[in-house]
Amino acid sequence: MDGNRRYAKNHSIALKEGHKHGADALVRVLDCCFRVGVKNVTTYAFSIENFSRKPEEVDTIFSLLKYKLAILSNENQMCDLHNVRVKIIGNKSYLPKDVLDDIEMVEEKTKHHNKHILFIAFPYTSRDDMWYSINKIIEKFNNGEILIDEIDEKLIENNFYYEDSSEKVDILVRTSGHTRLSDYMLWQCHQDSVIEFPNTLWPNYKFYHTWWTIFRWSYYKTLMIQDAETMQLKKVSREQVNKRYKDIPKIHPPFASVNKA
Repeated sequence: MDGNRRYAKNHSIALKEGHKHGADALVRVLDCCFRVGVKNVTTYAFSIENFSRKPEEVDTIFSLLKYKLAILSNENQMCDLHNVRVKIIGNKSYLPKDVLDDIEMVEEKTKHHNKHILFIAFPYTSRDDMWYSINKIIEKFNNGEILIDEIDEKLIENNFYYEDSSEKVDILVRTSGHTRLSDYMLWQCHQDSVIEFPNTLWPNYKFYHTWWTIFRWSYYKTLMIQDAETMQLKKVSREQVNKRYKDIPKIHPPFASVNKA
């Protein structure tokens, strides 16, 4: 969700207001995602590297996040209406106790929802996530909970901050035109992930942008599935033809000549 600060500068408003407009954009995007049936959404709310920003800006982001999460998780609000569970992923040891208490309360309030999951990456980086997983695995190995032969890719994924909910990314969007991932979901992105870098600043990202991104992805995904099914049918047909040829006798037919009666 990049572009809050540039949005504030472009509109000659306080930086705090830019982040507020960004928080409002998040609500619009989430509403669209859940309405069209997206199962899981992760939002990069705060990078560990963002702690290098001015303390007042960090405090503003923390306050806005707490405020928006409180609203989303209230009765008859988005989490209730769309049956959404909120899960905070990231290194919580960086968070002040009051912030940690508030977000854990939101997790507790929404834990019974099971249709969608909203992951809030806060504070997060992919490198820290991988480091966290490796350390958990080492700890489990030292405690005799796992064997060395059990350490594989799936075990690493299950020990991320996502725990057993880590999945490969279908669509990753980074707004404001910057073409970099900024240490975000590096493990989850793969060869079939669609990564988009729209020039739109995050506060300007509307329902339409979200819907169009998902619609376009689903269209091309459908074509890929149809192509795969066609190739599978062709493969089956070739196998059937080869099987029939195997049943033909290998004896050469009698020779005949057009010169002889």
